[in-house]
Amino acid sequence: MKKILFSWVMSLTIVVTAWAVEPPKTPFYQFTIDLTKVKQDKVGVNLIVAPQTKKEVTYYLPKIVPGTYANYDFGRFVSEFQARDKQGKPLQIEKVDENSWKIKQANLLHRISYTVEDTWDTDLEGEFVFEPGGTNIEEEKNFVLNTHGFFGYLDDQKRVSYEVNVVKPAGFYGSTPLNTSKVTGNTDTYLLNSYNELVDSPMMYNKPDTTILKVGGADILISIYSPNKKVSAKEVGTNIGPMLEAQKQYLGGKLPIKKYAFLIYLFDKQPKSGKLGALEHSYSSLYCLPEYSAAELSQTIRDVASHEFFHILAPLSIHSEQIHYFDFNKPQMSKHLWLYEGMTEYFAGHMQVKEGLIDLPKYAEMIRDKFYAADQYNDSLPFTTMSKGCLDVYKDQYDNVYQKGALINLCLDIKLRQLSGGKYGAQNLMADLAKNYGKDKPFKDEELFSVITKLTYPEIETFFKRYVDGPERLPLEECFASVGITYKANGGKVKTISLGNIEMGFNAATKRLMIASTAKMNDFGKKMGYQEKDEIVSINGNNVTIENVQQVFTEFREKTKEGDNLEMVVARQGADGKEQQVKLQGKVQAVEVEQKHLFEPMASPTAEQVALRKAWINQ
Repeated sequence: MKKILFSWVMSLTIVVTAWAVEPPKTPFYQFTIDLTKVKQDKVGVNLIVAPQTKKEVTYYLPKIVPGTYANYDFGRFVSEFQARDKQGKPLQIEKVDENSWKIKQANLLHRISYTVEDTWDTDLEGEFVFEPGGTNIEEEKNFVLNTHGFFGYLDDQKRVSYEVNVVKPAGFYGSTPLNTSKVTGNTDTYLLNSYNELVDSPMMYNKPDTTILKVGGADILISIYSPNKKVSAKEVGTNIGPMLEAQKQYLGGKLPIKKYAFLIYLFDKQPKSGKLGALEHSYSSLYCLPEYSAAELSQTIRDVASHEFFHILAPLSIHSEQIHYFDFNKPQMSKHLWLYEGMTEYFAGHMQVKEGLIDLPKYAEMIRDKFYAADQYNDSLPFTTMSKGCLDVYKDQYDNVYQKGALINLCLDIKLRQLSGGKYGAQNLMADLAKNYGKDKPFKDEELFSVITKLTYPEIETFFKRYVDGPERLPLEECFASVGITYKANGGKVKTISLGNIEMGFNAATKRLMIASTAKMNDFGKKMGYQEKDEIVSINGNNVTIENVQQVFTEFREKTKEGDNLEMVVARQGADGKEQQVKLQGKVQAVEVEQKHLFEPMASPTAEQVALRKAWINQ
């Protein structure tokens, strides 16, 4: 998870490799989904399947899809499952588990049909599906079709051709990274080479609000659904255009794709998961964000999109056999999350400083935030071990991929530049790995470290053994010193002004900062009388909004002295469920805190340190 503008923003990756084979004239699977026939928040799915030779076959929907790192069991959203022969006669079926149905007399099988409920507002038991990985059915308004929530496969028959027909309401447009093979009346038809490619291709249907950017030889589609028309696709394009241009330069002046789609759904109320974020695919990313104005959303979209877009490099072009041959119902995890998510997150920040979008102090602040976030996790747990066990035993450690994962790659980048005299870094390494492998050639999980060592230096093998495959703490002081920056993990105790050591969250529905937890609240917080779910209206007479929240808090820290009055107005829900505004008051207290993760440029760096820093961040 990444904390942006006081909202919890998660980013997930879903990448499964497609096989580059021309679909035959008669696809193996022919699916039809009719978005004009919605009943009780459900739509029907019909499948005509190629002739079967076995007497029994099993039809599956995924238990899990890559990148979500949770067992979502998409089959539980299916009802009224039926199988029939060519004459329409029902065939005997047996529900094996939540995600699979065994079909008897399968040699007669011609048609499968079932109904699907969406995940966004479900009351079904089980783990709630984080919205960017789920499905939405809003009749006559919007349909979010993450394809793994609607379409399945027969056992051992995933690497065959698919035809998907989407019947859409009048005036609706389907935004997707796919090209339509034909449009007949109100039906869009898509042809795909495999189930893997289908799962990697989300769709969003609604009345169109789209724009296309041309960047680095690629067409970048931006499609947005803003229920109250607060934000347009053109505004988002203007916002992220400079970032995409910077990413193009960072990747060598050309993008390794021809087409990409940003699919953006804006909530005008609190999503049921309570979270906001995005799900990345090979050629697209699907966003679920609050419906703020373009100005309010700009930094959030840039920060999240910067990460998502870099997945066009990994794991699209660089991935293991576990991803390439992903088992949707019995998955095996790769041990290289440090690469897929860690390197991507590192690039998202490093690109901004190296291409001049931010300066060194701002970048140091970003890195410091990652140090603080990483402190919440087990630093001695080998990253490869965590990766292999991220679905179960180490599930609570997964989000460290965005924290320590990025820091691993920061150290790796500096180490590579140090060994090469500034000529070779993480960007060069990823380019070489992409040439070595590519989207159709996976690497073997156990061989990657050896391959990277051969491409680079013997010292890199030691780096991986100690800090990625082993339990040792990253050599942060050494790495930063080599680029003329002094780093201290602990800088002693200082007195600082406190608001009460309360944990903040954000209510997307009211657009207010709120008190998410008082578990670690100090004495001052107790004297103020904070309660969980209090929403902050004003501080010392200054209204707190999404636009000025950082400014208000910065001024409070810089201008307030111990003993000054603090007056905070909060919105609190009464026993009758009605909101009331409550004035909280107290004398500000200073508390002793441990200074951690301090950065300071060296006063007199050597010429070698200056040159290496220049090679690293171009500043």
